[in-house]
Amino acid sequence: MKIAVIGATGGTGRKVMKRALELGHEVVAVARRPEVITPAERLSTRQGDVFDASSIAKAIAGTDVVISCIGPSSNLSPGSAMSKGILNMLAANFSPGTVMSEGITNILAACQRAGVIRMVMQSGIGLSDGKELSAGSRWALGIHQRIFSKAIKDKAIAEHAVQRSDLDWVIVRPAGLNDAAATLNYTAGPSARIAPFRPLAFADCADCLVRAATSEPTWVRKIVNVGR
Repeated sequence: MKIAVIGATGGTGRKVMKRALELGHEVVAVARRPEVITPAERLSTRQGDVFDASSIAKAIAGTDVVISCIGPSSNLSPGSAMSKGILNMLAANFSPGTVMSEGITNILAACQRAGVIRMVMQSGIGLSDGKELSAGSRWALGIHQRIFSKAIKDKAIAEHAVQRSDLDWVIVRPAGLNDAAATLNYTAGPSARIAPFRPLAFADCADCLVRAATSEPTWVRKIVNVGR
């Protein structure tokens, strides 16, 4: 398949590109600065800004499926010192802006314009109502949702836009992510019971996103939890 990865320079986006290429797919990496992406066989790069729907429509033209890995910018780059990474994550979730609500809306419009009917959105387990989780996880999730209410609201607007669309969509809600090595040993599926705050590797989240895009027909128009 020909997969467009939007947010390709971010923590998950880089891993999605790598995993899709490993599985033999053709990848179109979409980013505001595509020049920073390392060239690879079956990988092409296109410039696109999620705040500009027309640029995204041009970038995804001719692809079979879109995987969106966008999110607050300071929460996208792994590999930094742990303390700095944690501070960046907190800053992004306290002041997320509108990158999800506006960005996803523009991606949906771009898909319609470009004739792409399948889209996978990376969201977060923080949007769960907790029904499928343990009592302890529900309690912790409730606190998390109150602390990061702005980020939750922005992602909720994005999720609702996806669910209202006519696309063959999948929303993937990962647990908290880190830059550990891939294990490919994780739990994923609609209403899957996971531990929201047990770290999941970016690479494992990426594998789930590629599965959602290419090989899990029963996930279409479903919300999928992924974690440990």
